[in-house]
Amino acid sequence: MAKTYLKEIIVVSGLALALSACSQQAQQVSEQKHEIDQQKDEQKQLIDQRATELKTSEEQAEKQTEQSIDAKKKDLDTAKEALDIEKKNVEKNTALAKKDIDRQTEACKKQVDRNAKAVKSEIEQSAKTQ
Repeated sequence: MAKTYLKEIIVVSGLALALSACSQQAQQVSEQKHEIDQQKDEQKQLIDQRATELKTSEEQAEKQTEQSIDAKKKDLDTAKEALDIEKKNVEKNTALAKKDIDRQTEACKKQVDRNAKAVKSEIEQSAKTQ
């Protein structure tokens, strides 16, 4: 009986030792998994942070580009307004010049008519006196 009791103690001790080793191994595996989860979470956080920085940078670049485009558009609008004013002035000056040419043309034609009439009158006077 002492032998069996001794065998049982040895078997139970062996089992306890095996369970203890398994327990330590399981704890190490659990700790490794936990560390991996922490690293995973940190990496995801860094990825999210970098993505946010990139998005912010893109938004700032977009705003700057839009401001530049708006400034150029404003300059073009101002230049267009100046050209429109210049066009109106050219049209007005051309219309006035045409009116003046028409007036001068009429004055010249009237002078030619008067000159022709005067010459005819002189010819008639000259013919009567001969």
